[in-house]
Amino acid sequence: MSQLPHFDPPANISDSENETLRSRWSDNLNRFTEQTLQNDPWSSTNQPPLTHYYNPLETDISGEIQAEIFWTAFPKRIEDKYPDKKHEYADYLPVFLQVNYHPKGPRGWQDEYCEWSVTRNQDGKIIKVMFTCENREYWYTLWDVDPNAVLEIYKELVGGQVQLEDLYLKDSQGRPIIDPATGRPAYNDRNQWNSTTTNGAVHLISNPNSLSAEIFLAGQATVLREEGNGDAITDQNQLIHCSKYGNPGRNSDPHIGSEVNKLVRQRHPISLGNPVGLYIQDIEDSDWDRFDTNIDVDPKTLWTVKRGRKRQGNENMDYILHAVFEVPKDASYTLEDFTIDEDPIKYGSQIAEILKIGLAGVALPQKSTPESYLCASSLDPQLPRPYALRELEMLGVALRSGITHMRIEQGETVENVGLYAFNSDPDATITVRGAGVAVKKTNVQIIKDSTDCIFILTIAVETTVSPGNYSLRITSNSSKGPAVYGLLEVVAPGEISRSSTPRLLESDSLPVGLEPMGVFKSR
Repeated sequence: MSQLPHFDPPANISDSENETLRSRWSDNLNRFTEQTLQNDPWSSTNQPPLTHYYNPLETDISGEIQAEIFWTAFPKRIEDKYPDKKHEYADYLPVFLQVNYHPKGPRGWQDEYCEWSVTRNQDGKIIKVMFTCENREYWYTLWDVDPNAVLEIYKELVGGQVQLEDLYLKDSQGRPIIDPATGRPAYNDRNQWNSTTTNGAVHLISNPNSLSAEIFLAGQATVLREEGNGDAITDQNQLIHCSKYGNPGRNSDPHIGSEVNKLVRQRHPISLGNPVGLYIQDIEDSDWDRFDTNIDVDPKTLWTVKRGRKRQGNENMDYILHAVFEVPKDASYTLEDFTIDEDPIKYGSQIAEILKIGLAGVALPQKSTPESYLCASSLDPQLPRPYALRELEMLGVALRSGITHMRIEQGETVENVGLYAFNSDPDATITVRGAGVAVKKTNVQIIKDSTDCIFILTIAVETTVSPGNYSLRITSNSSKGPAVYGLLEVVAPGEISRSSTPRLLESDSLPVGLEPMGVFKSR
């Protein structure tokens, strides 16, 4: 029986000599996968546990067949809504057009798993565009293990002016938020060097561009759907609305879901290929032909892969994480001396329009055809669902990063733990599966204008509890949803150093980084 021994980092990059990084990253991907296999029975009907999405760490993967899926990097929402201003708005979204989409501004709109930043010279002409498709979950994992490695990559990609303090998450008074599990400042993925379309684009920050949500989308797309008369639903737009996965108004999500669903209709169980990630594809010759210039410079020489790599051997896709299109530092010309389809390059989005983003699915040999279901619909009432468990001051980090579990040592008791929960009430009961873990509720904060709560807990783990992942369940008003896999991870003594005093929140405040939660309910 052949199983994948572990998940590798995106593009198999090696960013730290700390061996903990690879194991922590593999653990996170395993957790995302196991949570995906549960599907979403908390908020929707006809969302069964998944039978044709598989965890390669737990499944015989002999005979895997890779299937690549590609889509356009330019945001379809801007293309559809502002066709005459699409290039300008994709780079510089005007304030009057900003909507409740996080983060505010153009980076929030760059939602096709590709984001970019534009550098201009003193005359306002473009000299560099950097593109990234790196997932933020990996960067948060790297920061937890080795913040200095994160800093060195920032310096390499953005410049030597970046300081470690620039990357700290801070409160309203400018004080760093200390992660109790490390004793170090927490990471701010939306720092000044990674939050705009002018200062740098190191990794993805738009809320929809999370890897954990992408895994969940792929999993949900394995459910076959049918009309009330038994006819199969195969249209990509019907499927995404029917199954309630991802965001319909994108190039990426409807197409990814449709391609996954097509494989399952052919009786193939699927998963995402190792190394799991989203990847920029190299510019093809046919697209280079769209470039033109009156100067004696080949535009291909201006395109450089900074992180990841191009395809090798018999591979059918590139594993590029970060790439730039830029002129040399001493050049007498700018990117505006080049055209794409006869238009001078005045916006980075013109280049994004010819880029493709891809992922690799892997299909197992055919097995029995899975059961087909009617469309999912909202469950009424919805079941209480625990979503994120972290030390209270780190709860906003958990929600923003997508890494929503808490680590605790055998024999440890931790106070002021925050649990963000959907569809719950203040009197709910919280339990952890397995003996030896005690959960005491000490307070609760109701999120305004929602059915969401933040429970304040004390968690005590006996020394006899085995290391591993433990699921969390909420019982609310006699309504009990399934337990969510792995929100609590028990580790051996000595793996965590809690060296800070918990910072209590004022009664009317929320953890730093917490924001409206609607976008998170897709996972």
